[in-house]
Amino acid sequence: MGGSGGSEQAQARRGWTRARRVLAIGAVLLVLLASGVAVEIHALGLDRLPDVHAVMTNPLPTDTMVYDRTGAVLIADLHPGGYQHYRTPLQDMGRWLPAATDAETGSAMAQRLVRLRLGVGGPGTAAKIRQAALAAQLSVTYSHSLILEAYLQSLFYGNGAYGPRAAAQIYFGIDASKLDLAQAALLAGLTDEPTQLDPFRNLSAAKQRQHRVLDAMVRNRSITVAQAAQSYAETLQLTGPKPPVLVAPEFVQYVVDALTSRVGKDASMRGGLRVVTTLDLELQRQAELALKSTVAANSWRGVTTGALVAIDPRSGELLAMVGSVESSAHNMALQPRNPGTAFRVFTYTAAIASKHYTMVTPLPDAPITIDQPSGAVPASYKPMNFDGKFHGTCELQACLGNSLNPPAVQAELGIATPEVVKMARALGAPPLRVHFEPNGTATFRIDDPPETFGPALTLGGYGETALRMTTGMSALAGGGVLHEATAIREVKRPNGVALRSTAASGSQAVDVGTAFIVSQMLADDVNRAMIFGRGSPLALPSRHAAALTGTTDDFRDAWAIGYTPSLATSVWMGNGNSEPLRSGSDAIFVAAPAWHQFMQAALDQMGKGDEWYAPPPNVHSSDVNGQQAYFLPGTSASTPPPSLPGSVHLG
Repeated sequence: MGGSGGSEQAQARRGWTRARRVLAIGAVLLVLLASGVAVEIHALGLDRLPDVHAVMTNPLPTDTMVYDRTGAVLIADLHPGGYQHYRTPLQDMGRWLPAATDAETGSAMAQRLVRLRLGVGGPGTAAKIRQAALAAQLSVTYSHSLILEAYLQSLFYGNGAYGPRAAAQIYFGIDASKLDLAQAALLAGLTDEPTQLDPFRNLSAAKQRQHRVLDAMVRNRSITVAQAAQSYAETLQLTGPKPPVLVAPEFVQYVVDALTSRVGKDASMRGGLRVVTTLDLELQRQAELALKSTVAANSWRGVTTGALVAIDPRSGELLAMVGSVESSAHNMALQPRNPGTAFRVFTYTAAIASKHYTMVTPLPDAPITIDQPSGAVPASYKPMNFDGKFHGTCELQACLGNSLNPPAVQAELGIATPEVVKMARALGAPPLRVHFEPNGTATFRIDDPPETFGPALTLGGYGETALRMTTGMSALAGGGVLHEATAIREVKRPNGVALRSTAASGSQAVDVGTAFIVSQMLADDVNRAMIFGRGSPLALPSRHAAALTGTTDDFRDAWAIGYTPSLATSVWMGNGNSEPLRSGSDAIFVAAPAWHQFMQAALDQMGKGDEWYAPPPNVHSSDVNGQQAYFLPGTSASTPPPSLPGSVHLG
């Protein structure tokens, strides 16, 4: 007749069986001791047995689960290779796997659990006695259901699966609570010989063992003969293991690295942590689409990949990170690249903050020569514009918007290159300087003395990453407040206790008035019109947005960076192997379209319309040449620019 392991009769049978087992084990020990097989308790090791409570109190290594910012969508399952385990209460294992395991194992369960968890047992008489003693203590101390739960958690089902939940997912792609009788009986039969009975390679052998389990369930009246026959005849659909990272691989690796530095590698992979990240899945999807479509549109230029980083300026939370369009082992969002002329944003920020320049300071776009230190090769530095032309004297804001190189270098040298280095560092985007080790290995450092940087800094002479460039943009977007980029919102241990947050509050990196003026300059489409025309991809229809591009003179790197009050984004496009793009592949064609597409879609998704900044109290305005201009205290349209060093020659 049919029945379940949960019936009162079955519980009573188990209770009597457990009592008889304990009495039998005790009797065996007395007989053995009395007969001289082991003349001393000490000789048997019974006076130094391990703590049997460790079976219940010492948790098994458990996978760390990583979720998106909602905490509802799993994005990664972190575990060492060949090991997956999830803490699962008995009530969440479903009906059939516990019943099948109980029927298959019988009265030997406690002894098997002692061997699995405490390592006590073996072929020798003394080992068997120690195992029996511990099993007796376990059976007296804990209920059958707790022993069954611990036993199921400890079983290895093959293919890296430890415990019911991992086994159900790896073999059938479902939760353990959803296993039917046929599936449960197959799994219960694997644990004695998981390699030989691997159903992916030897399904017939696994089915034979399944038959044996079903017979055992019939014998202990858990199921009927008809149920056993029907289950054995069922066709099983095996799925196979899922990849550990489900989405956003570069972002997940960034999280893993951050988690490892915080709790260690072992805890990050085997600590059973629940990690809620900052990832916005819809924005991540939009970022991937924007890069893919831009690569496809520019394949004729030789573009093969790109990277995109998006940050919430109000918190520093990473909302999206794409490190590659192609399949790549490198996260290009973290790889140092030449920022090209995009770095000028830090130069002009430092210039405004210095109060030696204003947004309307006239700067000549004319030939410029900078003498290099004695012995340098070449002896002089002569920056040129992208189009090979000079455009006369322009207001500083137009020089910034139109990406004019000679004026940018003038501004850098007018306030001194070290001040630009300090500004970039303050905003979270320290320029990376390469150092070569004796073995030829290149390393990048962020702490070289500011005085050691040359005038090529403002045009991208030193490295940056997409993450750092976005961090710098987010600081400007946040009114000059720097929030270090973070990818983790919350980490909880298996007991539900949250780890103390390491997130730091924001710091004022630059004056709010300076941030406002720079934002105004970058958002005015008129400032870009001379070179890029009105309505370029840097302009967002019906929205204010600060934006600029950067291109290296060899066309290896193309950038588009910018922000609104709610979203800061950097895009890099190029090739992972540093192959140059086709000549003329300026960032306005190669990177700006991806930035534009993503920003529009992301802001729509976030429900953000046209939002912008109100002038802060320490900023005053006046009409200059028919346009409103903003100034820091102590500056005005008549503020004269500083004199340039004697090593600089104009004209």
